[in-house]
Amino acid sequence: MNPRKPIYAMMVVGAAVILTLTFAPYALMKDARRAAAAYIQIPLKRAAPPVPASAVPAPPAPQVSAFDVAGWYTGRGDDPARHALLVQSLDGRATLAEYNADGAFNPASLVKLTTSLTALHKLGKDFRFETKFYIDGDVDKSGVLRGRLVVAGGDPTFGDFHATLVAKKLAERGVKKFEGELIVTPDFVFNFTDKPEESAQRLAKVLKVNPKTFSVVDAPAGEPTFAVLSYPLHDILLYMNAHSSNFVAQRLGALVGGPDGVRQFLIDEVKLPPEQVQLSTTSGLEVNRMTPRGLVAVIRALDDETHRQGLELADIMAVASDDYGTLRRRMVGTPLEGAVVAKTGTLVHDDGGMASLGGVVYTQKYGKVYFVVFNQGSAVAESRQLTDQLLAEITLSQDIPVPIPKPEKPRHQLESTDLEVLE
Repeated sequence: MNPRKPIYAMMVVGAAVILTLTFAPYALMKDARRAAAAYIQIPLKRAAPPVPASAVPAPPAPQVSAFDVAGWYTGRGDDPARHALLVQSLDGRATLAEYNADGAFNPASLVKLTTSLTALHKLGKDFRFETKFYIDGDVDKSGVLRGRLVVAGGDPTFGDFHATLVAKKLAERGVKKFEGELIVTPDFVFNFTDKPEESAQRLAKVLKVNPKTFSVVDAPAGEPTFAVLSYPLHDILLYMNAHSSNFVAQRLGALVGGPDGVRQFLIDEVKLPPEQVQLSTTSGLEVNRMTPRGLVAVIRALDDETHRQGLELADIMAVASDDYGTLRRRMVGTPLEGAVVAKTGTLVHDDGGMASLGGVVYTQKYGKVYFVVFNQGSAVAESRQLTDQLLAEITLSQDIPVPIPKPEKPRHQLESTDLEVLE
């Protein structure tokens, strides 16, 4: 046995220990850097170049909410495919909820919002229909008018209040009785009756006159004896939207080009894709097609148009739970009470039934939040309840509703004091 072998072995072991201690820190540091690089996902060899002070930062990416709309409906035993919605902030940068937002559904009476936008833009908030009265004949000493009384006009809101003004103007001219021919134009309506002959008879009854004959002819030429002006357009729009009046929407829509004219306006002015707008009426009756995204764009444009003309959305749309109409009992006792200005849409038969809602929620963080909700199916009452609940949960998950100032009593619509007479 070589007596030096143990010494050599100890020398080898010592050298190995020295080498290990010498290079171990470098190996550990390299592993640590690799781990850190993998964690923060940036390269170690080259740092990112500094951003020039003059560079303009890119706009923030749109925020999309993680609110699970499909899961919300599924959890209630409902088929999500029957629903579509979009809930967005005022500037469109934040989406609080979205589902089937580009799917085409029948919006029902939300079509009236497109009619409102087109009419307000083309006619202006102070536009008034004019119903002209022509007196053709003489009034004898006993106050009997013998001759013709011609009524020309297409005011869709013409009714009892207007007739009271007419009776007053006839009395000022000494007319106590009328024995002659009462003539109305084909577009004349009275108390939402679209048959001119029946409208003429109703007018005669309110005026307490008994014409010998009734006729329907075109308006005569020349200046009228006097004219009754309708309510201003913004009041008519509030009534139409609050009560979802198909009659008013059809008549008003006809004045701005009918369904084709409204559709073209949406394409030209709101920049909606033509394939996403199908309108067969300006009221929402029958079969129409729009998307939640398209209608949110309409509501945003309507908000802009009202402001341009010195109005608020609440001047032409109902406040939920506050105003008379289809929203009178909606959202009462919920966090959204008084904080929603909206329009309802209801169909019972077409497309299997529809229950829609669109408008704005006033909130603390985002200010205005635009929304449109479509529900397809015959369970209209249930769909309305679900819509109110869902909208509240979406809003509260990301913001706080803020009720707008509430009037002391519900607003009365189409007041007689808003009518005017031209002589």
